[in-house]
Amino acid sequence: MKRVIFFLFALLLCLASCQKKDKVVAQVYYHKLYQSDVLKSMPSGLSVSDSLAMFNDIVDDWIKEQIVLHEAEKKLPLKSKNFQQEMEAYRNSLLINKYYDLIVSKNKDIQPSEEAVKQFLNSFDNRYTVDKEIVKVNFVKLSKGSKLIEPVKAILFDKEKRQTEKDVLIKMLSDSIEYLIDDEAWLYLDDIQNEVSFEIEKGDIEGHKCLEKEVGDNHFLLVILDYKNQRSVSETEEEMAAARMMILNQCKKELIEQHINKLYEKALKEGSIIR
Repeated sequence: MKRVIFFLFALLLCLASCQKKDKVVAQVYYHKLYQSDVLKSMPSGLSVSDSLAMFNDIVDDWIKEQIVLHEAEKKLPLKSKNFQQEMEAYRNSLLINKYYDLIVSKNKDIQPSEEAVKQFLNSFDNRYTVDKEIVKVNFVKLSKGSKLIEPVKAILFDKEKRQTEKDVLIKMLSDSIEYLIDDEAWLYLDDIQNEVSFEIEKGDIEGHKCLEKEVGDNHFLLVILDYKNQRSVSETEEEMAAARMMILNQCKKELIEQHINKLYEKALKEGSIIR
Protein backbone atom coordinates (compact mmCIF):
# COMPACT_ATOMS: atom_id res chain seq x y z
CA MET A 1 0.00 0.00 0.00
CA LYS A 2 2.86 2.36 0.88
CA ARG A 3 4.40 1.70 -2.53
CA VAL A 4 1.12 2.67 -4.24
CA ILE A 5 0.85 5.90 -2.21
CA PHE A 6 4.50 6.76 -2.97
CA PHE A 7 3.94 6.10 -6.69
CA LEU A 8 0.85 8.35 -6.78
CA PHE A 9 2.69 11.07 -4.88
CA ALA A 10 5.62 10.90 -7.33
CA LEU A 11 3.20 11.01 -10.27
CA LEU A 12 1.49 14.13 -8.90
CA LEU A 13 4.86 15.80 -8.42
CA CYS A 14 5.81 14.95 -12.00
CA LEU A 15 2.55 16.35 -13.37
CA ALA A 16 2.92 19.51 -11.30
CA SER A 17 6.47 19.91 -12.59
CA CYS A 18 5.33 19.48 -16.22
CA GLN A 19 2.61 22.06 -15.76
CA LYS A 20 5.07 24.59 -14.32
CA LYS A 21 7.26 24.28 -17.40
CA ASP A 22 4.46 25.69 -19.59
CA LYS A 23 4.74 29.22 -18.30
CA VAL A 24 2.36 32.11 -18.85
CA VAL A 25 3.90 34.59 -21.29
CA ALA A 26 1.08 37.15 -21.22
CA GLN A 27 -2.13 37.90 -19.35
CA VAL A 28 -4.95 40.27 -20.21
CA TYR A 29 -7.57 40.59 -17.51
CA TYR A 30 -8.44 36.98 -16.65
CA HIS A 31 -7.15 35.43 -19.89
CA LYS A 32 -3.74 33.81 -20.03
CA LEU A 33 -1.49 32.93 -22.95
CA TYR A 34 0.85 30.01 -22.44
CA GLN A 35 4.22 29.50 -24.06
CA SER A 36 3.12 26.21 -25.67
CA ASP A 37 0.22 27.97 -27.45
CA VAL A 38 2.62 30.47 -29.02
CA LEU A 39 5.12 27.80 -30.07
CA LYS A 40 2.36 25.84 -31.86
CA SER A 41 1.86 28.79 -34.22
CA MET A 42 5.54 29.09 -35.16
CA PRO A 43 7.20 27.30 -38.09
CA SER A 44 10.35 25.28 -37.67
CA GLY A 45 13.80 26.16 -39.01
CA LEU A 46 13.91 29.81 -37.91
CA SER A 47 17.02 31.50 -36.59
CA VAL A 48 17.13 32.55 -32.93
CA SER A 49 16.55 36.22 -33.75
CA ASP A 50 13.69 35.46 -36.16
CA SER A 51 12.09 33.10 -33.64
CA LEU A 52 12.24 35.73 -30.93
CA ALA A 53 10.79 38.39 -33.22
CA MET A 54 7.93 36.16 -34.34
CA PHE A 55 7.28 35.03 -30.76
CA ASN A 56 6.90 38.64 -29.66
CA ASP A 57 4.67 39.48 -32.64
CA ILE A 58 2.32 36.60 -31.84
CA VAL A 59 2.14 37.64 -28.18
CA ASP A 60 1.46 41.28 -29.13
CA ASP A 61 -1.32 40.26 -31.55
CA TRP A 62 -2.91 38.07 -28.87
CA ILE A 63 -2.82 40.89 -26.31
CA LYS A 64 -4.49 43.33 -28.71
CA GLU A 65 -7.13 40.74 -29.61
CA GLN A 66 -7.96 40.10 -25.95
CA ILE A 67 -8.26 43.83 -25.25
CA VAL A 68 -10.70 44.29 -28.14
CA LEU A 69 -12.68 41.20 -27.11
CA HIS A 70 -12.89 42.50 -23.55
CA GLU A 71 -14.26 45.84 -24.74
CA ALA A 72 -16.69 44.10 -27.11
CA GLU A 73 -18.00 41.96 -24.26
CA LYS A 74 -18.52 45.08 -22.12
CA LYS A 75 -19.99 47.46 -24.70
CA LEU A 76 -22.12 45.25 -26.94
CA PRO A 77 -25.68 44.53 -25.79
CA LEU A 78 -26.60 40.93 -24.99
CA LYS A 79 -28.67 40.64 -28.17
CA SER A 80 -25.64 41.49 -30.32
CA LYS A 81 -23.59 38.77 -28.62
CA ASN A 82 -26.12 36.00 -29.15
CA PHE A 83 -24.87 33.92 -32.06
CA GLN A 84 -27.04 30.88 -31.38
CA GLN A 85 -29.02 31.26 -34.61
CA GLU A 86 -25.89 31.71 -36.73
CA MET A 87 -24.17 28.78 -35.02
CA GLU A 88 -27.19 26.55 -35.56
CA ALA A 89 -27.32 27.51 -39.25
CA TYR A 90 -23.59 26.83 -39.60
CA ARG A 91 -23.94 23.47 -37.85
CA ASN A 92 -26.85 22.51 -40.12
CA SER A 93 -24.83 23.46 -43.18
CA LEU A 94 -21.91 21.31 -42.02
CA LEU A 95 -24.20 18.35 -41.32
CA ILE A 96 -25.88 18.58 -44.72
CA ASN A 97 -22.57 18.83 -46.57
CA LYS A 98 -21.15 15.88 -44.63
CA TYR A 99 -24.25 13.87 -45.51
CA TYR A 100 -23.90 14.82 -49.18
CA ASP A 101 -20.27 13.66 -49.06
CA LEU A 102 -21.46 10.34 -47.62
CA ILE A 103 -23.99 9.90 -50.42
CA VAL A 104 -21.38 10.61 -53.08
CA SER A 105 -18.76 8.36 -51.46
CA LYS A 106 -21.15 5.40 -51.75
CA ASN A 107 -21.54 5.95 -55.50
CA LYS A 108 -18.04 5.60 -56.88
CA ASP A 109 -19.33 4.80 -60.37
CA ILE A 110 -20.14 8.47 -61.05
CA GLN A 111 -16.52 9.17 -62.06
CA PRO A 112 -16.61 10.33 -65.73
CA SER A 113 -14.87 8.19 -68.33
CA GLU A 114 -12.14 9.55 -70.58
CA GLU A 115 -14.54 9.21 -73.51
CA ALA A 116 -17.12 11.37 -71.72
CA VAL A 117 -14.47 14.02 -71.04
CA LYS A 118 -13.40 14.08 -74.72
CA GLN A 119 -17.00 14.36 -75.88
CA PHE A 120 -17.53 17.23 -73.45
CA LEU A 121 -14.50 19.10 -74.82
CA ASN A 122 -15.45 18.39 -78.42
CA SER A 123 -18.87 19.94 -77.80
CA PHE A 124 -17.16 23.34 -77.87
CA ASP A 125 -16.97 24.31 -81.54
CA ASN A 126 -14.94 27.46 -80.98
CA ARG A 127 -11.50 26.42 -79.84
CA TYR A 128 -9.38 29.37 -78.89
CA THR A 129 -5.88 30.17 -77.76
CA VAL A 130 -4.62 32.59 -75.17
CA ASP A 131 -1.79 34.64 -76.65
CA LYS A 132 -1.02 36.49 -73.42
CA GLU A 133 1.48 34.85 -71.09
CA ILE A 134 0.00 33.15 -68.04
CA VAL A 135 1.64 31.97 -64.81
CA LYS A 136 0.96 30.10 -61.62
CA VAL A 137 2.57 32.07 -58.83
CA ASN A 138 2.74 32.49 -55.06
CA PHE A 139 3.58 36.01 -53.93
CA VAL A 140 3.75 37.99 -50.72
CA LYS A 141 3.97 41.77 -50.33
CA LEU A 142 5.53 42.95 -47.07
CA SER A 143 6.70 46.27 -45.72
CA LYS A 144 10.37 47.06 -46.21
CA GLY A 145 12.29 45.88 -43.13
CA SER A 146 9.40 43.72 -41.86
CA LYS A 147 10.31 41.10 -39.25
CA LEU A 148 8.26 38.58 -41.24
CA ILE A 149 10.48 38.65 -44.33
CA GLU A 150 12.87 35.88 -43.25
CA PRO A 151 10.26 33.63 -41.57
CA VAL A 152 7.95 33.88 -44.60
CA LYS A 153 10.82 33.30 -47.02
CA ALA A 154 11.92 30.22 -45.05
CA ILE A 155 8.58 28.56 -45.87
CA LEU A 156 7.69 30.15 -49.21
CA PHE A 157 11.04 29.43 -50.89
CA ASP A 158 11.17 25.83 -49.61
CA LYS A 159 9.09 23.52 -51.85
CA GLU A 160 8.42 20.95 -49.13
CA LYS A 161 7.60 23.46 -46.39
CA ARG A 162 5.36 25.39 -48.78
CA GLN A 163 3.14 22.31 -48.88
CA THR A 164 3.43 21.00 -45.31
CA GLU A 165 3.36 24.39 -43.55
CA LYS A 166 0.92 26.20 -45.83
CA ASP A 167 -1.59 26.82 -43.02
CA VAL A 168 1.17 28.19 -40.79
CA LEU A 169 2.25 30.54 -43.58
CA ILE A 170 -1.28 31.86 -44.18
CA LYS A 171 -1.84 32.33 -40.44
CA MET A 172 1.48 34.18 -40.20
CA LEU A 173 0.51 36.55 -43.01
CA SER A 174 -2.99 37.29 -41.65
CA ASP A 175 -5.53 39.51 -43.40
CA SER A 176 -3.47 42.70 -43.19
CA ILE A 177 -0.83 41.72 -45.76
CA GLU A 178 -1.25 41.31 -49.52
CA TYR A 179 -0.48 37.77 -50.63
CA LEU A 180 -1.53 35.00 -53.00
CA ILE A 181 -0.91 31.42 -51.89
CA ASP A 182 -2.66 29.37 -54.58
CA ASP A 183 -0.89 26.61 -56.51
CA GLU A 184 -3.69 26.05 -59.04
CA ALA A 185 -4.82 29.45 -60.35
CA TRP A 186 -3.57 30.64 -63.76
CA LEU A 187 -3.07 34.41 -63.88
CA TYR A 188 -2.00 36.80 -66.60
CA LEU A 189 1.67 37.69 -66.26
CA ASP A 190 0.82 41.35 -66.98
CA ASP A 191 -1.51 41.44 -63.97
CA ILE A 192 1.16 39.96 -61.69
CA GLN A 193 3.77 42.46 -62.89
CA ASN A 194 1.36 45.34 -62.27
CA GLU A 195 0.70 44.01 -58.78
CA VAL A 196 4.38 43.71 -57.82
CA SER A 197 5.36 46.92 -59.64
CA PHE A 198 8.37 45.45 -61.48
CA GLU A 199 9.08 43.47 -64.64
CA ILE A 200 9.81 39.78 -64.20
CA GLU A 201 12.64 38.51 -66.40
CA LYS A 202 11.91 35.84 -69.01
CA GLY A 203 14.59 33.54 -67.60
CA ASP A 204 13.11 33.76 -64.11
CA ILE A 205 9.66 32.87 -65.40
CA GLU A 206 10.72 29.94 -67.56
CA GLY A 207 13.08 28.71 -64.84
CA HIS A 208 10.31 28.71 -62.22
CA LYS A 209 12.55 30.66 -59.86
CA CYS A 210 12.08 32.21 -56.42
CA LEU A 211 12.32 36.00 -56.60
CA GLU A 212 12.93 38.65 -53.95
CA LYS A 213 12.89 42.38 -54.63
CA GLU A 214 12.38 45.69 -52.85
CA VAL A 215 10.34 48.37 -54.59
CA GLY A 216 9.92 51.62 -52.68
CA ASP A 217 8.62 50.81 -49.20
CA ASN A 218 7.58 47.29 -50.19
CA HIS A 219 9.41 43.95 -50.09
CA PHE A 220 8.16 41.31 -52.55
CA LEU A 221 8.65 37.52 -52.37
CA LEU A 222 7.58 35.46 -55.40
CA VAL A 223 7.68 31.83 -56.44
CA ILE A 224 7.02 31.07 -60.12
CA LEU A 225 5.30 27.67 -60.11
CA ASP A 226 4.42 27.28 -63.79
CA TYR A 227 4.36 29.26 -67.01
CA LYS A 228 2.68 29.05 -70.44
CA ASN A 229 3.11 31.28 -73.45
CA GLN A 230 -0.13 30.14 -75.06
CA ARG A 231 -2.44 27.19 -74.74
CA SER A 232 -5.18 25.39 -76.63
CA VAL A 233 -8.36 24.89 -74.65
CA SER A 234 -8.82 21.18 -75.29
CA GLU A 235 -5.21 20.06 -75.51
CA THR A 236 -3.78 20.66 -72.05
CA GLU A 237 -4.01 18.53 -68.93
CA GLU A 238 -5.51 21.49 -67.09
CA GLU A 239 -8.53 21.67 -69.39
CA MET A 240 -8.98 17.89 -69.30
CA ALA A 241 -8.97 18.02 -65.51
CA ALA A 242 -11.37 20.98 -65.50
CA ALA A 243 -13.76 19.18 -67.86
CA ARG A 244 -13.59 16.05 -65.73
CA MET A 245 -14.39 18.09 -62.62
CA MET A 246 -17.32 19.87 -64.30
CA ILE A 247 -18.87 16.56 -65.37
CA LEU A 248 -18.26 15.04 -61.94
CA ASN A 249 -19.87 18.01 -60.17
CA GLN A 250 -22.90 17.76 -62.44
CA CYS A 251 -23.19 14.04 -61.68
CA LYS A 252 -22.90 14.74 -57.94
CA LYS A 253 -25.59 17.41 -58.17
CA GLU A 254 -27.99 15.09 -59.98
CA LEU A 255 -27.26 12.24 -57.57
CA ILE A 256 -27.94 14.43 -54.52
CA GLU A 257 -31.15 15.85 -56.05
CA GLN A 258 -32.40 12.32 -56.75
CA HIS A 259 -31.64 11.29 -53.18
CA ILE A 260 -33.39 14.37 -51.73
CA ASN A 261 -36.48 13.66 -53.86
CA LYS A 262 -36.58 10.06 -52.58
CA LEU A 263 -36.34 11.27 -48.98
CA TYR A 264 -39.11 13.80 -49.64
CA GLU A 265 -41.44 11.18 -51.14
CA LYS A 266 -40.71 8.83 -48.22
CA ALA A 267 -41.52 11.56 -45.68
CA LEU A 268 -44.78 12.37 -47.51
CA LYS A 269 -45.91 8.73 -47.44
CA GLU A 270 -45.11 8.48 -43.73
CA GLY A 271 -47.10 11.62 -42.99
CA SER A 272 -44.04 13.33 -41.55
CA ILE A 273 -44.64 16.55 -43.52
CA ILE A 274 -47.37 18.97 -42.43
CA ARG A 275 -47.95 22.11 -44.48
